[in-house]
Amino acid sequence: MEYKIYLGTVIEVKKGFLQGTFKIMYCGMPNQNTFVLSPFVTKGYQGFSPNIYYNIDSTEIQVFDHSFDVLEVTTEYIILGD
Repeated sequence: MEYKIYLGTVIEVKKGFLQGTFKIMYCGMPNQNTFVLSPFVTKGYQGFSPNIYYNIDSTEIQVFDHSFDVLEVTTEYIILGD
């Protein structure tokens, strides 16, 4: 499955059977060689959202315990695949 995430948009990704959902936001490109994703981690009333920086040449990325294929990266959106 492919996920197209626009800049500043939060999407819910369902990874696996009975594993719940996973929220992630695309934060853009701080420079020409880097893009940033921000996963949302919550438990009860507490949560955090770290910024994770990746190289633009990455073909597969790991966000905590979830792995994604990077299909396309632009300044406006990113397309990730399972």
